[in-house]
Amino acid sequence: MPKEHILIVDDEKNIVSSLTGILSDEGYEISATSDGIEALEIIQKDPPDLVLLDIWLPGMDGIEVLRTLKTYNSGVEVLVMSGHGTIDTAVKVTKLGAQDFIEKPFSLDRITESIKNALQERNSLDSKNFHPYNAFKELPICFESVSEIKKGIKSFSKHMKPVLLLGENGTGKETVARTIHAKSTKDHLPFMKLNCLFRQEQDIQSHLFKQNSKKNKSSNNLAPDKKVIYLSNIESLSKALQKKLAEALDDTIIEKPNLELSPDRLFVSSSEDLDDLETKGQFDKLLLNCFKNTTLLIPPLKNYATKIPLIAKEFFKTTRHRQNVNIPKIEDEALAALSRYAWPGNIQELRSVLEKLVLICANQSSIGTKDLPSKIWKPQNIIDTKSLNQASSLEEAESIWEKNFILHHLKQNKWSIDKTCKNLKIEKNGFLKKLQYHSIKIKENQKTSSNIRFPQRTLKRSVVLCGSSLHSGIKTGLILQPMPPGSGIVFGDIASGKTIPAQLENVQSTDYSTCLKKGAHSVGTIEHIMATLHMYRVTNLLIKIGDEAPVMDGSAKAFCELLEDGEFEDQGDFYEEIVIDKHYSFGNKEKGEPYISVEPSENFSVSYHMEYPEPIGIQDFTYNFQGDESFKKEIAPARTFGFMEEVAQLTKMGYASGGKLDNFILLGDKKVLNTKLRFKDEFARHKILDILGDFYLLGKPIRGKIEASKSGHTQNVGLLKIIRNSLIEKN
Repeated sequence: MPKEHILIVDDEKNIVSSLTGILSDEGYEISATSDGIEALEIIQKDPPDLVLLDIWLPGMDGIEVLRTLKTYNSGVEVLVMSGHGTIDTAVKVTKLGAQDFIEKPFSLDRITESIKNALQERNSLDSKNFHPYNAFKELPICFESVSEIKKGIKSFSKHMKPVLLLGENGTGKETVARTIHAKSTKDHLPFMKLNCLFRQEQDIQSHLFKQNSKKNKSSNNLAPDKKVIYLSNIESLSKALQKKLAEALDDTIIEKPNLELSPDRLFVSSSEDLDDLETKGQFDKLLLNCFKNTTLLIPPLKNYATKIPLIAKEFFKTTRHRQNVNIPKIEDEALAALSRYAWPGNIQELRSVLEKLVLICANQSSIGTKDLPSKIWKPQNIIDTKSLNQASSLEEAESIWEKNFILHHLKQNKWSIDKTCKNLKIEKNGFLKKLQYHSIKIKENQKTSSNIRFPQRTLKRSVVLCGSSLHSGIKTGLILQPMPPGSGIVFGDIASGKTIPAQLENVQSTDYSTCLKKGAHSVGTIEHIMATLHMYRVTNLLIKIGDEAPVMDGSAKAFCELLEDGEFEDQGDFYEEIVIDKHYSFGNKEKGEPYISVEPSENFSVSYHMEYPEPIGIQDFTYNFQGDESFKKEIAPARTFGFMEEVAQLTKMGYASGGKLDNFILLGDKKVLNTKLRFKDEFARHKILDILGDFYLLGKPIRGKIEASKSGHTQNVGLLKIIRNSLIEKN
């Protein structure tokens, strides 16, 4: 009896190790990965019977993995695990098709029982003529224009003979096999994929051939499970098994002891030249001959590149309907770039790119060329070919080319003459003469201001962090995902996928923390992660999160480490700091009320004055920004704090439910009760941390001098609104 295959997707090594040991002892074949995107690649290559999936994953979170998996591999059972889940998350994953939601820490009996039940139900559905392949009854639009494929599918679906599918990696051989199966009279049978490159040979053999021992015949009169098997990478089978399979398929051999095939139908595929391998003695000639009349060649995507715009639009339309997500319109230039690309990974690579666009562009008005991977988007055809056709001489054509070349680089550099001169390695006076010669005029609103321009920044890869929330006490976490230029900082609900841009107009509350809300969704305690993004100058990022950011140890130290782990990537577009042009203030300083102000300065600094009961007393601290290292050393380690009586009152009001002795500084009896201070003025530094986080709600780093006295989130946001109304709208 072949072993059932379970894929564990979790980044906690101790859990993976424990589950691997226990489930292996239970008789399952186990594989594991810690990355969501890698999990989908593994599932695509060799689908397991069941996936144990954690929610908080780097690369792609568990919700997205589940949604994608159920869209393209609906027959795979999924159990979702999370030590940081909520009821909303459990409901969400169940609606997306998860068989069960398991809260960590879990008992081994609980998880083995859940696995057993899920696999039993799966087998039960198969035995009741379950139709998991209805999605393949219609020919995918990527093959509609390929007459050979349409003809082959129509022909091969009328019989149950074995079929060989040939083509480059990613051309869609499995999709064609599933479509043939879905259109056949045996479409009710389960379709099992076995990758010969990864599966153990003994396991493949147990699926391919019936067990004909006397013991099996006497003890089991039931017919074996009926199924259709798809063997990918057939060239990876050993010569012995190739020969055995060839003999089983050969109609001229009448007596076949122990060679009776188990599957009702067999599909095999290869990305290699099997004729060449057969000539070299590396592939069985008899096996290849078994498919001489049932072989279908799948062409590479580049052969029908003109259909890519239609394929992309259809993909977005289908995804919008299936996943109920907002997908903006894709611009013609982006479609043209997709059509020009060579697509070495074929239709599979195209689908991967389109899936990523769905994730990163949900909050945009359109999908443009710069949203595409850099290897795909390359500035081409910058020359006006119509003008070239009208050129009467080589000299005139060269002039047209030069003008278009200059215009292209001016646009790339946001019409900055200085930047363009530097990139093109040309003296400014000479460049200005060329502008005059070509009659290129730069309008005032196109000229770059005197402000210093900085490259926009995101992360190179996704990273994940788990912890507990301070105010609700719920286990939570966050996943940071790269975003394209111009996206800004966006919070995304891990369960619903709804997003909230980190903008001032979305501030809902400033009671004890800063909370954003848009529609029915909200996210609280964002100030520490926002401060870290502000000081590290990260301008574009998706933060997948629950209702509240994890408090960690009460400081921003863990967020610094998280960002550095994801590594920074400077992007092609630029931003300018918000330069404070005059004095702004909120609150009445003369009356001793909480007060905050900002005024022009050549640098960025924050000074904070506080007057609290002992043991805090009067504290002052000034932070001068000198890069992210200064923030990491001077401000990020400063923890949140509270007096014992204040914490008790907050708990009654429903706040600080997650407050523990290791995630904030507890004060009482005129002393610190639970820890040692990291700085003598740690309390003032923490107030500066909150200011840095709140001020990033303006959307850009600022240049100015901030002074605050006894202020909190309410005063911070009040001042931000004044700045926005006076300065941002004016610009």
